[in-house]
Amino acid sequence: MRVLLDTSAVIRILRNGDLPRAAQRLLSRPDTETIVSFVTAWEIVMKADLNLSASNVEAGVNRMGAAMLPVQFRHLDEYARLPVVENHRDPFDRMLIAQALSETLAVMTSDSRFENYMRLRVIWD
Repeated sequence: MRVLLDTSAVIRILRNGDLPRAAQRLLSRPDTETIVSFVTAWEIVMKADLNLSASNVEAGVNRMGAAMLPVQFRHLDEYARLPVVENHRDPFDRMLIAQALSETLAVMTSDSRFENYMRLRVIWD
């Protein structure tokens, strides 16, 4: 399975925080491909209160063994087609959703708003 981690999941992992047991089991399986979007890295670095630099995020992603997913033009096309669900306008979340839909990825997130997007598989607990 290919899993795109959302920003909150990456922050938890970087800070050695706990993920739900089901999420931990999935990420530890050898057939799971863990993916982090450059959008997530950008969002983390922008949040000054997290005190995480780009090099901190890069090192953490490398420790996770995750692949990085750059933004592609097809992701932008998917983003433009996304409906606004429950007034969910966060551009970082919406780009992650667009990337997941474009790449047929499950998304690991604690944000219940992600579940309202058709065709999107959400994993948390």
